[in-house]
Parts: sequence; structure tokens; C-alpha cells
Amino acid sequence: MNTREFYASRQGTQRYLTKEAVACGIAYSEVLQRNKRDEWAPLSFDFDCTPAMPVHVRTLEAVYKAGDSPNVGLLRYGRQDLLMPGSVYRFVAWGDVPPLWEGQIFLIGKKRAAARVTLCESVEVQPDTRAEADRVMPIQVPPLDLGQFAAFAPLVLTARYAIVQVPLGPGVQRFVVGGWAVPLTGASGG
Repeated sequence: MNTREFYASRQGTQRYLTKEAVACGIAYSEVLQRNKRDEWAPLSFDFDCTPAMPVHVRTLEAVYKAGDSPNVGLLRYGRQDLLMPGSVYRFVAWGDVPPLWEGQIFLIGKKRAAARVTLCESVEVQPDTRAEADRVMPIQVPPLDLGQFAAFAPLVLTARYAIVQVPLGPGVQRFVVGGWAVPLTGASGG
């Protein structure tokens, strides 16, 4: 469940996965139940990552009518977009990243859906302001930090976070992995 709009009998699905969902998925997959004392403790990670961008996302629209089964979820009447198995996402993680390998299964998101690593590339990179790439990964920042960018393309805007693409300018720190540039701004780990 990655809710976009949820009103007027419509529940949409966000196609980008937040960097918190990615970090929790790859770091805490084996922990399905946390200690009650830890419930409100902030999670900390020894690594940073980009949000997961959709490469090929499959969705299904489920329609619920009054009188349907009572255990259908949050929505009792209306339309709901569901992410389907086989959807493909891309993200980049850096720092002290937990071990990842091709074929590894981890659990991601609020409903702890199973995800499988289909391609994993580990490289040593050095951030700079000159590296070039044809493609730029999106970054996630708090909405109030959007003013730090001279330009950006909004992909997802919520009250808690914004997922944007920023152009690579001469002053933007970045590193390049597999042909993808990852901008490093103050809010995204730079």
C-alpha cells in the first residue's frame, strides 16, 4: 500500500517508493515484529539511498461495491489501485549498505510485500561536480527544502516529502553508477 489520493471513494497508488521504505526494506526485512519500546524510536541507518523509481510498474484497479466482503481493507466502496507482482523499481544506496545480492528476497512497504533483487552492481565512486551521465536518479527532500534548488522537476509532492529530479549543474555534487547520476544535495546525503 503506497497511497496517493484517498478521497471520494478513490484510493490511488504512488508509483515511487520513498527512501525510508527502501532503507527499511533492505535493512530490517528479517525483523517482522519490533519490541514495543522501540515502536516510537527513530530508525537510523548507516547508509543513504534514493527513492525507488518505477522502471516497469503494473497496477490493477479493484472495484468495491457496498455489500462486498467485509474484510476488503480500508476501502469499502469505490476504486483502489493496487501494485502488482512483477513491477520493477531502481534505486541506488551508498554508505555502509547491508549485503545485497541478485536473487535476494526482502520485504518492503507498509504491507511488507516481497521484493527480489534482480540486478545488483557494487562500485567504488568518488563524488565530484564534473561527472556526466545521460540519466539522473530522483532524490527525496522535505518540501520546505525545495527552495535550495535553482530548478527541479517534481515527481511526487506530499506534505511530508517531495521526490524530484534536479538538473546536474556545475555546483551539484554527484556520483555516477551504471550510467545514472545521483545528485548529492544537503537533504539527500551530500
